[in-house]
Amino acid sequence: MTLTCPFTGVTADAAGDAPSPGAETAVVRQATPELPPYSHELDWPEGLEPFKVVDDGSQGDPYAHYRWMLENAPVLRAASPVSDVWFISRFEDVRKALRAPKVFSSEVVRPVPLTFLTLIDAPDHSRLRQIVAKAFTPKAINLFEDRIRETAGKLLDELITRGGGDVVEEYAIPLSMSTISALLDVPAEDFDKMKFWSDETFSYFGRLARNAPGTGTDEESANAFFAYLKDTMERLYAEGNESVGGHIARMWKEGQLSEKEAKELCAFVFIAGHDTTTILLANAFRVFTEQPGLLDRIQANPADADAFVEELARYRGTVQRVSRITTEEVEVAGVTLPKGAIVRLMPAAANHDAAKYPDPDVFAIDRDTNGHLGFGHGVHACLGAPLARLETRITTEILGSRLAHIALDPAHEIEYVRGNNLTNSGPERLVVTVEARNGTSQNTGSQNTAEVRHA
Repeated sequence: MTLTCPFTGVTADAAGDAPSPGAETAVVRQATPELPPYSHELDWPEGLEPFKVVDDGSQGDPYAHYRWMLENAPVLRAASPVSDVWFISRFEDVRKALRAPKVFSSEVVRPVPLTFLTLIDAPDHSRLRQIVAKAFTPKAINLFEDRIRETAGKLLDELITRGGGDVVEEYAIPLSMSTISALLDVPAEDFDKMKFWSDETFSYFGRLARNAPGTGTDEESANAFFAYLKDTMERLYAEGNESVGGHIARMWKEGQLSEKEAKELCAFVFIAGHDTTTILLANAFRVFTEQPGLLDRIQANPADADAFVEELARYRGTVQRVSRITTEEVEVAGVTLPKGAIVRLMPAAANHDAAKYPDPDVFAIDRDTNGHLGFGHGVHACLGAPLARLETRITTEILGSRLAHIALDPAHEIEYVRGNNLTNSGPERLVVTVEARNGTSQNTGSQNTAEVRHA
């Protein structure tokens, strides 16, 4: 009689000895789980390029890809020069992974190259997040409401005077930049320099942590940004400043943060505080061009702006890819991911899962958006969500109160963010025409449109 251990696969006779000659093979080898085909090997619909790790321009607006992936490849394997990358798109799978940081680790790169919270697991993540968390409570953020409303109104008035323009360059960037600059107490006159350094540092992050293409100058620019922030924190500490920047400076000077952590954490707050919000604000304009009747609804019921913001975060959220690495073999949607697998969780795709949200490709302001992943989930949920919500709510309210009509400018296609961070997706250039509620159209077309800042 031969016995087989169900855990090791080793066999022996009933007496505990190795099998006699002619008996079954002594070791039963476990079959290696069969891997699914690569993205480029699948039969994608006509007109839809295979989904890629690095966007070549074919997935800047990725929702058609998401529809197909959710139905046909909820765990999609894509090839990259470095390793396989696994894209997980269904709502429950993404939500569960976000809630399992011990299995789906954020420390894709070790040692962690930058003090960016998205790259760090507990306990360091908990320690660093706690340092800045108090500055991002709804109560603390609401202190900036009047300032945000004043800036938003001024920017929209200028847009109305011109009859329209690029809402990314002429509204979303200056509003989000001025807000986060005030939160950190960075001088407003350094706006252009800070925007350039911020973009370059985000590219540097993508290159170090996501194998994204760089710009060739991103490391030099990032180091210049860190040096600038160090000087700024020295000033804020000397002044006893109560801003977020001043708080981080005190933690540094009191020994709770290293100089490297302080500089890079400050940079992270700045980048995270404006980049994602910029795209969300631009998407608010886009939704109003798709459903201009919502302007009247918001004018009549400004309180509906809150529902608009939550549905916007579900419908066209900013963060498309959340990077993780598996610490053990794990099964997702019937596919076995090996230990050490590079994973991209797809919250924006998950928010379009019909199993969670019926008719997901329709913007429905009255939808129950409970549980959406537009601001993340779990221990890495977006720290700046209250600020993003406030800026977007104010924008929604003033668009409803001041605009009679808004439309995409037919002379300009939407241009999308691509390439250098592999995280966010949305408009980089979105040109609209607008008409004020007084009935006077001041459409000057494309002549007043700002050009793209960078390719």
